[in-house]
Amino acid sequence: MEVKVEQNLINFKLDSKTRNALVGMILVGLASLGIAAFGLGHENLRHEGGHSNPAWSAYLVGTFFILGISLAGIFFTSLGHITGAHWPVTVRRISEAYGTFLPVAGVLLLALILGAHDLYEWSHAEAVAEDHLLQHKKPLLNMGFFSTILVVLSIAWSVFGFTFYKQSVAQDTDKDVKHTQFNAKLAGGYIIFFALSFSLASIELIMSLTPHWFSTMFGVYCFAGAYQAGLSSLVVAAYYLKKKGFLGNLVNENHIHDLGKFMLGFTVFWAYVGFSQFMLIWYANIPEETFFYEQRLTGGWEYLTLLLPLIKFVVPFLLLLNRPNKRNIDFLLKVALWIIFVQVVEIFWLVYPSNFVDFSWGGLLVTLGTTVGVIGLFSFVVLKRLEKAPLIPVGDPRLDECLHHHQ
Repeated sequence: MEVKVEQNLINFKLDSKTRNALVGMILVGLASLGIAAFGLGHENLRHEGGHSNPAWSAYLVGTFFILGISLAGIFFTSLGHITGAHWPVTVRRISEAYGTFLPVAGVLLLALILGAHDLYEWSHAEAVAEDHLLQHKKPLLNMGFFSTILVVLSIAWSVFGFTFYKQSVAQDTDKDVKHTQFNAKLAGGYIIFFALSFSLASIELIMSLTPHWFSTMFGVYCFAGAYQAGLSSLVVAAYYLKKKGFLGNLVNENHIHDLGKFMLGFTVFWAYVGFSQFMLIWYANIPEETFFYEQRLTGGWEYLTLLLPLIKFVVPFLLLLNRPNKRNIDFLLKVALWIIFVQVVEIFWLVYPSNFVDFSWGGLLVTLGTTVGVIGLFSFVVLKRLEKAPLIPVGDPRLDECLHHHQ
């Protein structure tokens, strides 16, 4: 049965006020990078020889953050297809648009090659020559492999993202169920590929900043935070579109409630994985593992380390427990923005102590500014993509069930 939808609710156009605001955010990001590159001191380095420019650390935080958001969009799309769930259908076009940002994310990732010597100890031949462990890890930690894997993963992720999107948009016109069936099969492959590829990307981009340290849970830990923030960003996007007069009851309090439940679930999942990783290292008490946390318990980093579980888990957990809170998009927006902010702070906590001994408010501020710029770029690309097709998959066979979704 064909579902009739008011066209004024699904034909999105980016207004000039929003466009100017996003351009302003991009300029803030560029200015923050400039301040980090030329205005901040490069003292208190953790390693000799290189690792000197905080601009690259700020850039890495912003790039890894937005990569996680983009991939979370495809993961959300995949879960809906592989489970056959009907409730995400009217939210799914937003998450599909996230996947189309991945070519841009790939360009941002490739730029990290230029800053590798300022970020990664293993990129310095003299450091590797004097370090047996770095020599042992050289097959994985070398510039050739690092560059190749960024190119290959960027292309693969982009292909997945655009394939999901193109199949869905094609179904808007022909209403053929074969597109849903194809995406369901594709989703199974993507989830497996995503688990392996994002773990590898997390190791290469973040864990290798401290190349002597390792954790078999690190990929899952990074995924938990990225998906928690990705779900939160979907709430922000839905809020923006609804306030601009789009979507209407196509995304109602029941859909918002489901997003809120997902946010609560992954808030708990992040805490579970983070505590498990810490607990196993603390219990074993092996110097080769404990120094990662030791770096983050000195030089002023200890305050952020102790604060992170409170702001990343306790605060959103308590705010999301109440059922009415998860059904109120105005309230859920505030929680979502908080989670997104704290996700940036957490990545800052993962990146900076690897190269800088002391905590720096300046470093945090330029990192936040840089990430604002990357978010502006991401939002501009995604919103322009949403102009090109209806805001909901009008040809999806589960659309009618989605519109009558109740809890």
